[in-house]
Amino acid sequence: MAIPRVFISSTWYDLKYIRENLRYFIKTLGYEPVLSEEGSVFYDPSIHTHDACLTEIPTCQLLLLVVGGRFGGRFHTGKDSVTNQEHREAVKHKIPVFALVESAVYNEHHVYIKNKTNSAIDLSKINFPAVDSTAIFDFIDEVRGSAINNALFPFRDFGDIENYLRQQWAGMMFEFLNSRNQQRRVADTLATLAEMNSRIEMLSKQILRSVGTDDAKLDAALYEEMLASESIRDLAYWKKRPSPVHVLTNKTFEECAKDLGVTLEARDHMTGISIDSTGGMSVKKLEIASKGYQEVRKSLTKILKAFGQTPEQYVQSRSKASAISTPVILATPTDAGS
Repeated sequence: MAIPRVFISSTWYDLKYIRENLRYFIKTLGYEPVLSEEGSVFYDPSIHTHDACLTEIPTCQLLLLVVGGRFGGRFHTGKDSVTNQEHREAVKHKIPVFALVESAVYNEHHVYIKNKTNSAIDLSKINFPAVDSTAIFDFIDEVRGSAINNALFPFRDFGDIENYLRQQWAGMMFEFLNSRNQQRRVADTLATLAEMNSRIEMLSKQILRSVGTDDAKLDAALYEEMLASESIRDLAYWKKRPSPVHVLTNKTFEECAKDLGVTLEARDHMTGISIDSTGGMSVKKLEIASKGYQEVRKSLTKILKAFGQTPEQYVQSRSKASAISTPVILATPTDAGS
């Protein structure tokens, strides 16, 4: 069974007892602690040991950052510490970070921040007893300055750490379970809505069959057939609403799109089956849309025939109903190209 791996990032010499207590605490929770001194990190002979620690971090699910009073060893390629780089690696991979800082260091950080902009004080000449370098204060600022994942908890002893982590990890588990339950509720709601839509659609059809006029029933049948066509949905992608009259009076997909105000263009640089918002289509997509358009035109003609009408009669009747006085040139499906 897979278990969470927790990377412990800190200086070693001054915090070795904290690290040892954390190792034991994490194991009692059933998690796997990852500490460089315990052999948990694979030290690839072909890379630097510092890089080996960074390589291990993406394999972990949590990172515990403990900030004490020692700056620690510098990373082999820069002026920052190894701990600095380990924290940045976790942030880069979006691994949850639980940052802890010794209370004495935390308090002196406040003094440092308060006087940092005071031109009357030379901070380089001030001795901060809790730290061996003011770079630690800058690191604290970096942790707290992150847009997310930036909580920082001061501790006096390991008891404070244990209580804090128990609360935080219990909250993390609660959030996970609550989120999963919420997802299930959303899924159930969507399923209910889908079922309601299906029932409404069935009820609407029954009402239409029982009280609707023949013209209303015919329009409903034509639109239902059109909505099932991918080529019509392609036109809807451009926010166009073709009617049966548009389809029956335009013999090709390109002509119908142009009638609706869209100039189609087959673009060679578009691969696969793709479409964009400006009328561009891949060659393959245009071929599929054109073929589908011819199929839906034939289907509409069959529906009209079942209702005892020809495409010409339907177009003329809808043109009169819309007060369209201009003559309509109709291209029948048999005239259209393949």
